[in-house]
Amino acid sequence: MTTDTKTRILDAALALFNERGTDNVTTNHIAEALSMSPGNLYYHYRNKAEIVRALFARIQAEWAANYAVPPATMPSIEMMEAMVAGNFAIQARYRFFFRDLTLLLNADPVLAAAYRSNREQGIGNTRFLISLFVSAGVLTPVGDDEALDDLAQLLWLVGDFWLVFKDSGGAEFSPADMDQGVRMFRRLLTPHLKGN
Repeated sequence: MTTDTKTRILDAALALFNERGTDNVTTNHIAEALSMSPGNLYYHYRNKAEIVRALFARIQAEWAANYAVPPATMPSIEMMEAMVAGNFAIQARYRFFFRDLTLLLNADPVLAAAYRSNREQGIGNTRFLISLFVSAGVLTPVGDDEALDDLAQLLWLVGDFWLVFKDSGGAEFSPADMDQGVRMFRRLLTPHLKGN
């Protein structure tokens, strides 16, 4: 079935990209890992760029699920921290993407446009979530639009690049690093926590 083959291709590519980096993996390597002919792989994905785009679509879907606030749910600091931990878990699964981000965006204008659009929406969603947590009484009002935008971008910066920062130090990303990332989010929010 086509969907199963596409899923297998993406899973194999993800494992290889995470292990070796995107520059060191070709479509032939992916086909070989699957005991598949390159022609069969090309039937599903014409090139490596299409595979990376499909993996980014997975990342986007996982982010959307992670940051969704179920209806009639009372926001809490625990919910916020679970979202942050979920974000880092997604990044750990797709670490190649964040580690190779600049190279990937420079090499593929289609991916770059999709990423930048997602980032713009994500910062908007972060602003929305901050406002939601303010409305729920978890956070105090942040201030003017500039302060809200600065806080949203700081949170996004830690959320998107914490794993890369740790990775560039030469050690594998660990659960302790994830816990530290969540703590950093909390530190950024501490001045705005209700009752602080």
